[in-house]
Amino acid sequence: MLRPLMRPMRPIRPIGLIALFAFSTVVLAAEVTWDTITRLTTNPASQVTGYSGQHSLAFDAVGNVHVVWLDQRNVPYQVWYRRFDAGSQTWLAETTLTTRSANCFRPGIACDSAGNVHLAWHVESFQGTGIWAKRYNAATHHWRADTLIDSTSTSQPQQCPSVACVTGAGDVAVAWYGSPDTGMYSQVFLRERHSATGWDSAMQVSSAAASHDQVSVAAGTNGDLAVVWIGRDFGNDYNQVYCRRRVGSAWQGSELVSDIPLGLSQYSPYVAFDRQGAVHVVWYGRSSMNTYQQVFHRECDSVGWLGIDSISGERPYQQQYPAIACDAAGRCHAVWCGKGGGDHMQLIYAQRDTDGVWSSPMILTGLDSGDVSYPSVACDADSGIHVVWYDASSGNPDIYYLRGFAPGAGVSESPPSHPFPRPRMSATIVRRVLVLGAVGSRLNTEYRVELMDAAGRTAQELHPGANDIGALSPGVYFVLEPQAQTVRKVVVQR
Repeated sequence: MLRPLMRPMRPIRPIGLIALFAFSTVVLAAEVTWDTITRLTTNPASQVTGYSGQHSLAFDAVGNVHVVWLDQRNVPYQVWYRRFDAGSQTWLAETTLTTRSANCFRPGIACDSAGNVHLAWHVESFQGTGIWAKRYNAATHHWRADTLIDSTSTSQPQQCPSVACVTGAGDVAVAWYGSPDTGMYSQVFLRERHSATGWDSAMQVSSAAASHDQVSVAAGTNGDLAVVWIGRDFGNDYNQVYCRRRVGSAWQGSELVSDIPLGLSQYSPYVAFDRQGAVHVVWYGRSSMNTYQQVFHRECDSVGWLGIDSISGERPYQQQYPAIACDAAGRCHAVWCGKGGGDHMQLIYAQRDTDGVWSSPMILTGLDSGDVSYPSVACDADSGIHVVWYDASSGNPDIYYLRGFAPGAGVSESPPSHPFPRPRMSATIVRRVLVLGAVGSRLNTEYRVELMDAAGRTAQELHPGANDIGALSPGVYFVLEPQAQTVRKVVVQR
């Protein structure tokens, strides 16, 4: 049954505010036109997508949309597939892609610039698990044979592969987590297939003496890669989000992404590149200052990691399993599962404009039964936004698809006119106190820092650490550090 769309979400007044860095509840997204939700499966058995970071959805250069899922209509479970054919503007019949003698779980998918489709999944049997891959050849219109690609020489568990293709290169990267042949902790692995030479050797991405899981991979131009995961790599007491990036041909060290003050466990990272080559990571979690899990975003540009955005705000309901994709216009589009006051998880959407400002969240579904689970999102070359997920609103878990179109540029407040580069100041609001910091710990008492209103007038002088902003009127303000040439937007709310 199709559900109504575009029911706007009312702004929620923050409770016990830990609104991180640059989040605004008053900015509207560029107008998005959403199609009707399409139900892709109707079989009475269960059909479920992979975890969000695995990418259950991909599109190719001619506009075909490719969707994969785990299907339980047969035993052993197999991977199934459906394609939207751009030529006929219709969804082709669903079909099975695997016929293995063991259960096939949690597929991920990506398309390269030649239109080839790359699929990966893991198999579980009494003998252990393994990562398998196969490829659709766009020139011959055939799926090639299954290939075992995991990194172990034994039957150690290997699970939940995420797939990404390097733009323009025809190369594919598959990342997953599993147990190495030696060592007691699960680690993150990566293996690449090059169009000219085939599969290279697998590499171990993580190395800390801690367990790792919930892996996602993304590819940018010039061979750039980003792999994110959950673990306790730097001795943290709680699981946090970590990232390791390949810039050009050089792998960087592991980096802590979810650097949230008073942060507790964080979950389900999803990574994407934008058109400028910046890395965007979304995840969900909570701190000791908020009761419910919220959705966060952080960007890494050519200089380093920027501040953390709380894109779901401080909603008094659980917010989980985000996904993100960036379009050709420079905007980023995030979807996740969240409650808006009802009994069931809905599909929620927010947009980040070209100035780096997030819009208010918007509910895209109206389910009265069955929670939205594990959405995945992709953007095409024509400003199309493609989302896939599963829910049980029909009475059993089925796969659903939604397309949106976002022309033009986003609407946002602009900072006062100053010749400064992109924001790098970190500013956290916690219970009406503005906590000030800076990248690389450059901020100290010799710097002059001001809080300015939208007209460019000084509202308050700031100092490192806590600043009482309880007397300020609600509105948009900008943290200004002239010596370090940074400006950062904050929103004061009641």
